Amino acid sequence: MIIRQIFNNNVIRVEDQVGHEYIVIGNGLGFKKKAGQKVDEDKIEKTFMLKPEKVPQKLIDLIGETSVTYFSLADEIISYAKSEMGNIFNDNIYITLIDHIQFAVARYKKSMNLKNALFWQIKKFYPKEFAIGQNALLLIKKYFDIEMDQDEASFIAMHFVNARQDSQGMQKTVEVTKAMSDIVNLVSDYYQLKLDENSFNYSRFITHLQFFLQRMLSGEQEKSASGDNFLYDQVKEKYPTAFECMNRINHYLETEYESAMTIDEKVYLTIHIQRVTSRSGIDL
Repeated sequence: MIIRQIFNNNVIRVEDQVGHEYIVIGNGLGFKKKAGQKVDEDKIEKTFMLKPEKVPQKLIDLIGETSVTYFSLADEIISYAKSEMGNIFNDNIYITLIDHIQFAVARYKKSMNLKNALFWQIKKFYPKEFAIGQNALLLIKKYFDIEMDQDEASFIAMHFVNARQDSQGMQKTVEVTKAMSDIVNLVSDYYQLKLDENSFNYSRFITHLQFFLQRMLSGEQEKSASGDNFLYDQVKEKYPTAFECMNRINHYLETEYESAMTIDEKVYLTIHIQRVTSRSGIDL
């Protein structure tokens, strides 16, 4: 590896023999070194940006303002997340997480605690990411001796939700989460029924909503595969209550987001509503 940029004595930017760039951390890695020299690889303790893309400029800018402590903390949090959910997060999670934790630590030192308006929705719809946020609080306690409340765990969880969704943007993540909550409440109210959040059908329903809303709010909604309305007419006749509930959801989407479901989406959502509200499932 060749040194391309020295940020401080312990953090440098390097390039391997095939042109891939990385941020590496290690005690004394940059001490009395110059760009173009070889890296003392025995001193490398942590490596960031393992994918073969160029290091984002925003991360480079952030490095110049960030202590090694925050990089080590973020790496521990992200390593735990990957052990729980797999390597499904894009590398921008380093940027957003480090930036967020720096700000959060500064806030807590000034006793400026923030409440997350979507706390219950995040905890409910994204339990794995919320658990990652809770573990992050333990690590923050270890590094900074600061005890943050559960609202902060939900803020951190949102960064991982966003990183799992190909960086569609935090605002879009918030919109999707709010829409999911509104739709689940609409179904519960329509049926006067508390949905079983531990059931497999509930999990499938939430997953369907999440990806459908991502597509819809990003303007990537697929058109119906064909003009054949046979299945549409079938579910309309066989599951009239679920079908009417679906129509109310469609009206909500038209009103709130000026976007309506396709025929295929109406069919899929009707089936999911039938499943999640019926203990016996469906026989379609």
